[in-house]
Amino acid sequence: MPAHALFEEHLELFDERGGPRTLSVGAGPVGMTAALLLAHYGIDTVLLEKNETTSNLPRAIAIDDEYMRLLHRVGLGDAIRGHTSKPFGIHFISPFGLRLVEVPGFVTPNGFGNRNAVLQPVFEKILLQGLRRTRAAKVRFGAEVTGLRQSDEGVTLEVKERGQIRQLSVSYLLGCDGARSYVRSALQISFEGKRIDAPHLVVDLAEFPDQADYSRFFCNPKRPVNSIPGPYGGRRLEFMLLADDDHGAIVSDAGIQSLVDKHTPYAGTKLSIIRRAIYGFSERIAQRLQEKRAYLLGDAAHVMPPFGGQGMNSGARDAANLSWKIAGVLRGCLNPKILETYEQERRRHIRQIVDYSVWIGKLANIRSLPLALLRDVLLGALNSIPPVRRFFSSMRYMPKPYFDAGFVGTGPSKDNFIGRMLPLLHVIGDAGGAVSLDDITGPSFALVGFDVAPSELVALSRQGSWPAIAPLLVCISEKERELREAVLCVRPGDDRCKAIVALHSGKVAAIRPDGYVACLASIESFQPASRNLDQFIQPMVREKSHGAM
Repeated sequence: MPAHALFEEHLELFDERGGPRTLSVGAGPVGMTAALLLAHYGIDTVLLEKNETTSNLPRAIAIDDEYMRLLHRVGLGDAIRGHTSKPFGIHFISPFGLRLVEVPGFVTPNGFGNRNAVLQPVFEKILLQGLRRTRAAKVRFGAEVTGLRQSDEGVTLEVKERGQIRQLSVSYLLGCDGARSYVRSALQISFEGKRIDAPHLVVDLAEFPDQADYSRFFCNPKRPVNSIPGPYGGRRLEFMLLADDDHGAIVSDAGIQSLVDKHTPYAGTKLSIIRRAIYGFSERIAQRLQEKRAYLLGDAAHVMPPFGGQGMNSGARDAANLSWKIAGVLRGCLNPKILETYEQERRRHIRQIVDYSVWIGKLANIRSLPLALLRDVLLGALNSIPPVRRFFSSMRYMPKPYFDAGFVGTGPSKDNFIGRMLPLLHVIGDAGGAVSLDDITGPSFALVGFDVAPSELVALSRQGSWPAIAPLLVCISEKERELREAVLCVRPGDDRCKAIVALHSGKVAAIRPDGYVACLASIESFQPASRNLDQFIQPMVREKSHGAM
């Protein structure tokens, strides 16, 4: 059965180009982000969602700097910026009103705020608008996957839509269908972990007098409360529930008003409630993230308590890591072996960020008064030490994405960016005016020379397996360089770029399509340092593709 037979004749997926190469299940933020990225790389994909519309509930609230940078790369940065709060920090407040830890909102080396609040229903609609602007991605609501089987050539799905069940075959499947994932269940992948016995009442308010640009963790053992900034002047309040709470009464208007009056500094405030819900939290990670040609992303792959604000952001990292690899395989310039690096590169950070979220929750939600006092004394003492205070204020306690296995070369990781995302750099070309390096490289691989001769960069790009992916060549230097047609020569456009060029003068960075640095070495040592990448670039199998890298 042809792929488009799944749908009505006037709603064919890709017209004359045939069916999709990839399929994502679940049109939440992670599923739509994955589809956007695949479309960004020129890969035809379809997104199926069993619900009839995007979500109308403000579940996820925080977008971090890396996710914002990703959205900018796919052309949605301006669209989302007007619907987010300014960057917000975190304050841990003792029962006596003392600030134990203060983290300000700040702009990170990724060029965006450390955390930005967003209303999920609005965010999903912006993602959907982005998808509908591209012919490479199609979204089908009211389409539920009811069957799944795999072969060496691809994945075949049974999809129920408008009362009919039909089949659709694709090369790769992305399961982005949430914590109760059908895809994960169909693949018989266990969801390892445990439930956390600390339910919370979550209340979203349209407006609230607390307009502070930071989360307030009121660490009172009588009833811990978290107050989180929202966009448009709104606020989210999270109240820990106690064993003797009547859940039916506490979610009522009167119950919520009583909680606000007793446990926040804003007693008597008239509340404008958008949503109220009682949540129990879990920490779980799928036993594996891949089964042949099917992959798990987002909540289908991992769930965590919300206290670190990293659930949706971790899912976005999954999508960013996997999408360019699938695109490269489908285009024939990458070995299918590279798809195995998704698990290699993501699992460690997933584990770290789940543990971090659990730790933040335990720290804020201590119920024992003696333990709470001990926590407050220790944090107060540590915060009085300038280096520790700077450690807290810059959020260096939160695990940052980093990998030393997978699509990555060798080198002294302490001294460079290997396995990390390159900071957002601004450069100036002949036309004048600073632009970001992300805008220049787009969806491509890039070899970026820091103060190297363009001729050397051209020669390097012709060695080993690099011709197979035809990387974009960029030289960044304050010096006048001879122009070569194959190389874009630019000057540093900001102080960070100048500092990085000075620090790594004479070196070349191999930048992956997701912005991570695969290799950073001098011209002389670049080939041996990047040799591990050859096994992934030299393709063994070429699949028919609709695009070129």
